[in-house]
Amino acid sequence: MFEHKNLDGTWNRVVSTNDAYLSGDILETRDMVGTEPEKIARMQFAVIGQRLVERCLPPEALSETWEQDAGKLPWWDSVKNPPHMGIIADFNSHNGGLHRIPFDANHNVVGFASDGEEIVLGKGVYTVTRKSDGKELSAASQSELRALYFA
Repeated sequence: MFEHKNLDGTWNRVVSTNDAYLSGDILETRDMVGTEPEKIARMQFAVIGQRLVERCLPPEALSETWEQDAGKLPWWDSVKNPPHMGIIADFNSHNGGLHRIPFDANHNVVGFASDGEEIVLGKGVYTVTRKSDGKELSAASQSELRALYFA
């Protein structure tokens, strides 16, 4: 279990997960603006393989998912420049994440879909192979790809 002096259970906390593709738990943070943390959007961080990933969730007072996503959690985006200091950097290191991911032009992973499938960007096209049926899906944007994925 990740431990840190800045984990207070409100502004910064660790959230358990059952997702086997994640390398440990999830770090959830909020910007320290205002006095009502339950009304502030949440950033979640996790490690997949050796890659730090992030996603943004709405304030707890609203929901666990964004209204436009019809009850589906956002996908994880790959953090292009992981921090080298602070709670997020410590969390990344604790879970085996690297601070520098080498760029692979032939396999540019930009995120991960609902079941941990890699989202790859190549020649302006986003591609994912859905685990549930092995179907390869491609689209010009991640939002279009997401719509195809859940269709």
